[in-house]
Amino acid sequence: MAEGEPRLVLLDANVFVAAIKNPSRETDTYRLLVHLLRREDIRLVSNSLLVQEYLRYAEVFRPPTAAAVAAALVQKMDIVRVEDRFVSACAPYFSGENATDRVHAATCLQTGAILVSSDRDFDPVATAGIVRRWTVADAIRRWLPRVRR
Repeated sequence: MAEGEPRLVLLDANVFVAAIKNPSRETDTYRLLVHLLRREDIRLVSNSLLVQEYLRYAEVFRPPTAAAVAAALVQKMDIVRVEDRFVSACAPYFSGENATDRVHAATCLQTGAILVSSDRDFDPVATAGIVRRWTVADAIRRWLPRVRR
C-alpha cells in the first residue's frame, strides 16, 4: 500500500449505481469495485442506511450482477453504528433533506475512512476538512492498475 493511501473507505451509493446501471459495459467504476473487493489491505466501512441504499438499487437495476456486487460489497463492509456526536458535527454542512449523506459523512468522521463519491452535496464537509473525499475519477486514477484508456 502506498504511503497516504487510505485503509478505510466508504463507497457512496452513487459509486455503486455507476458501476451496476449498465452491467454489460465493464466501466472503470465497475472495475474499481471489483478491484477494491479483491484488496485485502482495504476495509470498506458503511452504516445501515448505506447498506439499505445498495440493496434498494440492486433491486431497481435487477440484473444478477447488481445483486452479486451488492452482496459482495455488504459482506466485505464493516457496518458501523454511527454515534450522534459525529452526526451532529457534520450537520452544519448539509441541508435538512440530506440526512442520509450527513450520516455517511459522520461514518467517515468517526472511522477516519475516506469517502469516495462524486455527489456535490459532500463538497462543503470535504472543503471544511471534516472528511477526506475522493471523487470516483480520483479513486479510479489512484487505484486501478494502469491500462490503456
